[in-house]
Amino acid sequence: MRKLVSTGAVAALAMVPALAFGEQASPASASSAVQVAAVTPEMQKLIEAAQKEGKVEVILSGQVPRKLREAMPEFEKKYGVKVNFQTGSGRKHAERILAERRVGRFTIDVWLGGANTALVQLVPNKALASFPELLVDPDVKDQSKWYKGKHHYTDPEHRYIFTWGASPAYNISYNTKMVKPDEIKSYHDLLNPKWKGKIVSWNPSAQGTAASSVPMFLNPKLGETWFRRWANEMKPVIVTDARQAAEWVAIGRFPIGLFGTATQAEVLASQGFPVAGWMPHPMAEGEVLSASAANLMAMDRAPNPNARNLFLNWALSKEGQALFIKIGEKTDSLRRDVPNNTIEAQYRIDPKGDYYVPFSDPQYINQQDEIIAKLKKIMSEAGYR
Repeated sequence: MRKLVSTGAVAALAMVPALAFGEQASPASASSAVQVAAVTPEMQKLIEAAQKEGKVEVILSGQVPRKLREAMPEFEKKYGVKVNFQTGSGRKHAERILAERRVGRFTIDVWLGGANTALVQLVPNKALASFPELLVDPDVKDQSKWYKGKHHYTDPEHRYIFTWGASPAYNISYNTKMVKPDEIKSYHDLLNPKWKGKIVSWNPSAQGTAASSVPMFLNPKLGETWFRRWANEMKPVIVTDARQAAEWVAIGRFPIGLFGTATQAEVLASQGFPVAGWMPHPMAEGEVLSASAANLMAMDRAPNPNARNLFLNWALSKEGQALFIKIGEKTDSLRRDVPNNTIEAQYRIDPKGDYYVPFSDPQYINQQDEIIAKLKKIMSEAGYR
């Protein structure tokens, strides 16, 4: 989905990180120590050490993380530690970082972004620090305050990719003049012959659609049988551009969009087009929580380790999470003590809802590549490349 860049060390070192807030701030003096209610001695020690370092280097990669640039001044004001952030392609950042590390350069402290790049590039190359040991704030460490009473990690070892937020996943977009929501209450309704040739979709075997297609494949009410029938019987039109698919639904060329079209459909809906990116009712086969890019990672051998740790603890605090979901708009916090009335209802986690949580399921984490390979075979056998 994104063009690859050279992994050569020379090319990578030529990419100088841009500082979002200009020159580095001076470390806060001891007399300007941050006053935090009920701060523990360990937290106060961390704050003072972070202030001496004076800055934290952060990558914001993904739709929601990019929005979180607006939250960075709050951290700066609270702790007197400068935030220098970079946005852009996670894959390009990962390649640059790994190239830098090969020649002994370590420039990044924290990464907020999607899990796929981290799982493919950062974790195997031991670029991430083990997360649990970096949590200092007792309030953050208290797992009873988090969804299902635990911290959530999207990696096989459950220690490198901390998932802080999620929202109900929406796989279906539709033209509101051509489809009535009551016509689609189950994914099996999409196998109705009336929709043959009328569904436009991203390929479910594409890496970018794994968060929605793999949970469906793992769902015993759907699984391989559903995908084979959909690909062979419904003759969907497969595109490589989610925006194009959503536009085709919005202008009525297709009544239904699937896999990866919902976000762009919501953008078009906000512009007045007759399209919706989510169904107003749960699907019969159950609902899925999607983390998207709501992940937090600590870089190993960080240049500013104390500022890194302070940022992590602040980001996962009640205050930080409330700010994140308000600014991010489309992701709820997995901290259950964070008010979510600042985001629209369709993005909230229903406390009474029965969700499948793929990012905490070892089967999803460990078998994702295998399932994607199966989906590729299904699509290939149905005549799609």
